[in-house]
Amino acid sequence: MTQRHSDPRVQRLLEKLDGLYEELKSDEHYEMTESVAYGHHDPFDIPTCICDACGEQPTMEMARSEPPRWSMVCRCGRKPPSVRKSQWQAMLEWNGINLASFDYRDLPLFGLSNLDAETGHKRLAGFRRNLELRYNIATLEGDIARMTQRSLGIEQPGKGYTRRLQAYLMWCLWGLRLTKLAKQKTKNES
Repeated sequence: MTQRHSDPRVQRLLEKLDGLYEELKSDEHYEMTESVAYGHHDPFDIPTCICDACGEQPTMEMARSEPPRWSMVCRCGRKPPSVRKSQWQAMLEWNGINLASFDYRDLPLFGLSNLDAETGHKRLAGFRRNLELRYNIATLEGDIARMTQRSLGIEQPGKGYTRRLQAYLMWCLWGLRLTKLAKQKTKNES
């Protein structure tokens, strides 16, 4: 049930928040998400994939900007198309474009080690939507709390919480790319 607020901007956010909670609590979402236990691995502890183009390890570079931004760059010139706010984001973005040297079953999160590519992909798709919902809810709650100075009883989630959700989501997206690649390899071998 949507709370009411006189500011139309806040009211739209409250309605959007209700919709996200409705989806999160729905039977359909529950059936798609077999677990919300992502694993015990620290999502900020990220292995670095070697470069798909030359096989070398990339280095972390700070872009000349204010505030600073980060990117992983290989000696051969390969790098992701964008720079990121933090080093962990830059590492996950690098891994997302260098898939050849890593197997989805080796991801220390999401319990994929014994799953075939199709099952792993489906599992990650459920995790992805769950993480997107939780991250969007946290972001909206933060926006509403700031706009209303917490007068509605909605608290702003901690930055550590939203950062952790974002990290898990980026790991999940990397895993989805890896399972998609593995599915293609299996299909080509058939």
